[in-house]
Amino acid sequence: MRKIVGVSIILVCLMCIYVFAQNWQSITDPVKVFSKGYIQVIGTSEEGQTRYRAIRAATVVAQRDLLEILQGLNIYGTTTIRDGMLQSDTIRTTVQGFLKGAIKCGEKYYPERGYAEVCLRLYIKGKGGLYDIILPLMKDEGLLPPPASVYKPKLIPEIMEKPQTNETTQMQKFSTQEITKPSELIHPYDGVIIDVRDYIFRPALINRILTDKGEVIFDPSKIVSSVLVERGCGGFTNNLDKAKALLKTWGSNNPMFIKAVGVVKFTDVKVSEDDAATIFIHNQKTQFLNQAKVVFLLK
Repeated sequence: MRKIVGVSIILVCLMCIYVFAQNWQSITDPVKVFSKGYIQVIGTSEEGQTRYRAIRAATVVAQRDLLEILQGLNIYGTTTIRDGMLQSDTIRTTVQGFLKGAIKCGEKYYPERGYAEVCLRLYIKGKGGLYDIILPLMKDEGLLPPPASVYKPKLIPEIMEKPQTNETTQMQKFSTQEITKPSELIHPYDGVIIDVRDYIFRPALINRILTDKGEVIFDPSKIVSSVLVERGCGGFTNNLDKAKALLKTWGSNNPMFIKAVGVVKFTDVKVSEDDAATIFIHNQKTQFLNQAKVVFLLK
């Protein structure tokens, strides 16, 4: 009886390994990479080799593919990690060391044809990931977006002035943006979904939200460092329900939905002045930006 049980366990384990091997998927598209938080590649060796040589060769192919995908990721705008490596020896050396942190997510040898497949995964988020290791270097090497004005709307004055003429009052309505104070919000938003489906938008290490005047509403500097390492600048999906579900896992139960009015250099989103004020004032209440409770809805 024990022998039968033992054989059964071995068979189950072998089946699990087989199924796992069959379910390997390459994660190389930037949207999927930034959504899942890792790059995953499958290297294949040439045929007619021993198990050891085939697995070794497949590993080398996978490592080469990892480097290629990593180099192609955008830092911001059209600037890629490859550009950073070309401009800085420190960044190049660090990226090469970063690649050594790739983990093997599976291997399989096909003896009938003498070749192997090796799956390698490289995490870009989490401790030791791109946001933890590479992003600070980009800042030191001057590869981040140039400084820009930080957005802050005009609030309603706490002390009311004496009554004004109708003409003066009407002019003030057009010249001064008035929004609700944080303390007066009854059902504050605690997250934001930015709809960029009308534009060509690329996930990057740095995705910002700007006003139509170029003022910064959201960028990595707004995010708590520990959250930035784990979550980056938010999430990415092409499905609204998935966007809501992702925010819910981050503790956001009442996200706002905002349509972008433009995209700058593929990675920065522009929103209207009214939406900028809405984001600002609700963030004052729930602090969702510093937790990166932001999801970009892609086409």
